Amino acid sequence: MDTDIAWRMEEFRRIVAEFFPVDEVWYDGGRPAFAIRTGPDSRRRFLGLRERLEPMNYLPLLRHRDGREIVALVPRPARGEWRWQVNALLFVATLATTFFAGYVNAQALVEAGYLSSAIGGGLAFSLSLMAILVCHEMGHKVVSIVRRIDASLPYFIPMVPPIGTMGAVIVTRTPAPNRDALMDLGASGPIAGFLVAIPIIAFGISRSFVLSPAATLRGTVPVPDPLLVTLLSRLLLGDADTSTLLMHPMLFAGWIGLLVTSINLLPGSMLDGGHAVRALFGARIHMLLSWVAVGLAVFLGYWPMALLILLMLRRGHPGPLDDVSPLSPLRIATGVVLLAIFILSAVRFPLFGF
Repeated sequence: MDTDIAWRMEEFRRIVAEFFPVDEVWYDGGRPAFAIRTGPDSRRRFLGLRERLEPMNYLPLLRHRDGREIVALVPRPARGEWRWQVNALLFVATLATTFFAGYVNAQALVEAGYLSSAIGGGLAFSLSLMAILVCHEMGHKVVSIVRRIDASLPYFIPMVPPIGTMGAVIVTRTPAPNRDALMDLGASGPIAGFLVAIPIIAFGISRSFVLSPAATLRGTVPVPDPLLVTLLSRLLLGDADTSTLLMHPMLFAGWIGLLVTSINLLPGSMLDGGHAVRALFGARIHMLLSWVAVGLAVFLGYWPMALLILLMLRRGHPGPLDDVSPLSPLRIATGVVLLAIFILSAVRFPLFGF
């Protein structure tokens, strides 16, 4: 080992020793690695080590290996150079495509006399759906800021009717600092979007129209209801036969919002549900549940998402920087909440599922 490398290694050893007792030092695949001893406050110490290494453009990784706790130092990825103008353009485009989708969907309601204006129906659909999606994505963004995860603004994805959008994505450049943060990152979006969807769905049900069982309306297609829509319909409409409920545009927006939430909560790969199960159960069970997610997507009729999870499985999941400190009880309870949200939001399409 030449003098410069030896000096650098000693500097890293000294920094790591400020936070953890160091038992052994070596290079692991070209990365400085240290066998350390953790304690009950390892989560706090690790966060201090991450902050200490930040000016040096290095990230620490804390892992179990061969019965020991190992800290390896890796170069920090270059910070993302996000262009907010692209995000703004896609947001405006998605506002336009969701309005157009809502306008097209509302025309049949206007022709039948249930709505006075297709423009009003388009606005009700677009603004309601975008409110759910924006809150979902900004839930992720706020957590990334609080947890100091380098992440982009949301990229909204416009689409043709009848939906007008394929949702949105946020790109992250650095992993979550620990399992708690990974759970927060995965859970924040679905919980935020779900909470916004509830009043939108409730208001949409109150403005919807109950048809007689024999009635039909040109341009409408029967769709299955998520459990939340069924429960709220029974609560708000009493004994009415909701099997022939003609959706108001706001209810349809909430319906799509729940569909997007359930898709994101599939327990696979880098989806929100995948982040949650990776935080809860670790790498091996995460991989197993990712295959379960493929089967679940097929069962529910989410065929495109099943194929996407299969493609993402090749990447795996990087996990948090600190994969040793246990998940807090509050985050375990959050995992149970996410399961409940998935059950309330999932929709099964019998034509495409088994």
